[in-house]
Amino acid sequence: MPKETIKNVINELNSTVDQDPSLSAENKESLNQISDRLHMMLSGATENWEENLVDELERQVILYEESHPVVARIFNQLILTLNSMGL
Repeated sequence: MPKETIKNVINELNSTVDQDPSLSAENKESLNQISDRLHMMLSGATENWEENLVDELERQVILYEESHPVVARIFNQLILTLNSMGL
């Protein structure tokens, strides 16, 4: 069930990135890379979950919380879900 939640949150992130004109091209690329990494981990394309992923997501929350609160909320949801999985 947590994996399904992560998939839904990733889809929300992708939709937000696509629809938010205030995100710079650099920010969009960075967010898409995170999304791609999460998809790869969910699909089993990588052997293990990245150990530093939650730390990186926490940094992203700090980076986006003022300028893009929706993105920060999405990352918080990912962090909570990953923590519930024991990561």
